[in-house]
Amino acid sequence: MVKFRQLFITISIAATLVAFCAFAQTNLTQILDTITNPDGSPFNGTVVITWNGYSGSGSGTVSRLSTSARVYNGALSVLLVPTTTASPGTYYQVVYSSSNGTAQWTETWQVPPSTTALNIAAVRQTTTQGSGSGSGSGGGTTGSGGSQYATLPIAISSVTNLAGSLSSINSTLTTVQSTATALGTTVSGLRTTVSGLNSTVTTQGSTLGALNTTVTGLSNTVSGLNSTLTTQASTLGALGTTVTGQGTTLTNLSNTVSGLNSTVTNQAASISSLNTTVSGLTSTVNTQGSSLTTLSNSVGTLNTTVSGQAASITSLNSSLSSLTATVATDTSSITSVNSTVGGLATNVTNLTNLVNGLNTTVSSLSNVSSNAVFVDSEVPAGAINGSNLIFSLANPPAPAASLSLFRNGLAMTPGVDYTISGSAVSFVSASMPQAGDTLLAYYRTAGTGSATNFADGETPGGTINGTNVTFTLASAPNPAASLRLFRNGLLVAPGVEYTLTGSSITFTTARTPQSGDSLAAYYRH
Repeated sequence: MVKFRQLFITISIAATLVAFCAFAQTNLTQILDTITNPDGSPFNGTVVITWNGYSGSGSGTVSRLSTSARVYNGALSVLLVPTTTASPGTYYQVVYSSSNGTAQWTETWQVPPSTTALNIAAVRQTTTQGSGSGSGSGGGTTGSGGSQYATLPIAISSVTNLAGSLSSINSTLTTVQSTATALGTTVSGLRTTVSGLNSTVTTQGSTLGALNTTVTGLSNTVSGLNSTLTTQASTLGALGTTVTGQGTTLTNLSNTVSGLNSTVTNQAASISSLNTTVSGLTSTVNTQGSSLTTLSNSVGTLNTTVSGQAASITSLNSSLSSLTATVATDTSSITSVNSTVGGLATNVTNLTNLVNGLNTTVSSLSNVSSNAVFVDSEVPAGAINGSNLIFSLANPPAPAASLSLFRNGLAMTPGVDYTISGSAVSFVSASMPQAGDTLLAYYRTAGTGSATNFADGETPGGTINGTNVTFTLASAPNPAASLRLFRNGLLVAPGVEYTLTGSSITFTTARTPQSGDSLAAYYRH
């Protein structure tokens, strides 16, 4: 009984192979596509493809032959016998099962003869949603190229060595097709042999066993080829990931270059602002020089006038002495002298008034450079939060162009980074202060200040070598807040990056000036 059961199973397998050989005599059509999940990620799982149709024309029997393919990263490639040229009513039933068990669905395919690979949309007839929560490629109907299926995930031009890889794959496919054709021829011959063996099956059991072993080996060979194609698809997917990563790297480099361009532009604006400030200081110094020249001329004239008046007074004293000597004998002369003296007194009073006026002029001219009040290191009022654009100063700058506004040590350009109206500073959106930024303002305002001296562009004394932290100014800044210290063109934050004691500057260890750095100080004293 056991031998009979084994014999029956062997005969069934042989009959199935005979039927499959009939299908294999036709050229195979390749189905090549990429399957994606509803969320756009690659599908991973198993696809079982079952032949539903008659085993031969007019045989009247339905044959159900199956093949399965493992799908990695969405890559599917199978070779199928055309159904459109087979017996009427023949079709493929295709069942998808995801490897994580979240989706399963069924499709009906009609495969036409084709010498080129077809995608799933070209053969799909119907789709039926199965179990699981999948949608899109797990139960949708749009087909390849829509929301369920995508063509190759990367552009051909973006894949390195794609031509060589495709050539290798095409060569492998050609070998598979040749092997399948040869297999079809071999199986066709086997069908004739098996027909003869049916009459003598009891004595040919061993021969059928050997045939079964041969067919099993051929099946394993085809499975190995499928595995090779799957590996090639995985390699293409990895290449796509590499190209995408290179695109991200190029984008980051582009952003870095854009940031450097912006920084250079801001530095150019700062240098332009400094040039404007220097030009203004030059004009002011020239004006003060002219005023001092005028003052010197006025004082010289005053000295000449006073000297002349002194000679006149000496002459008057002599005249008075002479008049005194003769007053006793010449009453009328005394009366005349008294009138003359009264006139001289009036002249002396006028002279005194003139001298007082000149003194007032001299005092006014000597205070030309002290008619302004300086505001140093003021933090404008306003929330620094990445959304606020408007900040307020304690006083309106006079003139408005005297305002020097720094953000994180970088000079802001008026009319480009901000505008000022009265004491209100309004930033443009592109220069909006962000959370963690620092703002410092230096400007002049209306009023009368004390006489002062200026130090501009002074290089503090000290060795710039990466270890020395102490530097010395020629004079002690007065007030201390008037010191604006620049390192490589950027304003250094007082109290954070350095401290000032008298004329001595001490940097924090973390901000020690390095070899090649430049320092420049601007202050009043």
